[in-house]
Amino acid sequence: MEPREMDKRFNRDDPRLSLRTEVEIGANIREPGLGSVDITILDLSITGFRMHCLTRLTGEKPVFLKLPSFAALESNICWKTGDYFGCEFLQSLHPAVYNHIIAKYPSLQMAGQ
Repeated sequence: MEPREMDKRFNRDDPRLSLRTEVEIGANIREPGLGSVDITILDLSITGFRMHCLTRLTGEKPVFLKLPSFAALESNICWKTGDYFGCEFLQSLHPAVYNHIIAKYPSLQMAGQ
């Protein structure tokens, strides 16, 4: 995605640090000392993601996100509402990696268009 396209979609009233793109990615998350659990990533940005997770996570320690075909990404849980969590990567994704992920895993809504 070209930077101009991203700027057109960016909501300047949104307090987030970067644009989030809807995706639907089956992945795993793990808290240190615990086993990994299945999650669904619902949106992704260079700086973080929103996920649906049916397992209780404490949020007291960093979590490790494991996307298919990628190394684990260390993240912090920033908020929780029911079974939904907002997380921030400790190290932002490189724009090329972000673009690759969103191209490989578009949301089902976008795929049906």
